[in-house]
Amino acid sequence: MTTDQEGRRRLARLVIQRRTKNGWHKKQAADAADLTITTYMRVENGQSVRDVTYTKIEQAFGLAPGACMAVIEGAAELQDAGEEVEGVRIAAVADAADGVRQAVQHAVIATLPDTPAGKMAEMSEGVLAELRRLGIVASNDQETRR
Repeated sequence: MTTDQEGRRRLARLVIQRRTKNGWHKKQAADAADLTITTYMRVENGQSVRDVTYTKIEQAFGLAPGACMAVIEGAAELQDAGEEVEGVRIAAVADAADGVRQAVQHAVIATLPDTPAGKMAEMSEGVLAELRRLGIVASNDQETRR
């Protein structure tokens, strides 16, 4: 099992790789994410930051919503965002359950960007449970990733 510290170090390496691939200096990346250089450097140093910081980095770097937290939780790579629809980047999903989770996450980020990741996950699971209860999402639609 991955510890948060290991996950943050992995995220730091991936963010640095992405920043250099974009040809950005640290200050340029911080500015693109609308962060202070101090807060941005906390991410590159593998230190703890608020959830909204990850959201800003995802938006600036063209990543899928939740990509930073996914790396902290064990994903090996940062997931790129998909096409942009009405100002929101949509990532491809593997199944309906993931689609519901991502749709709720997009809606929460667009309307309540300071919402913690745990609260977003709780909201997503609540919506998914209700859609399953109503028969809109099949109960046997098993998640392939989370």
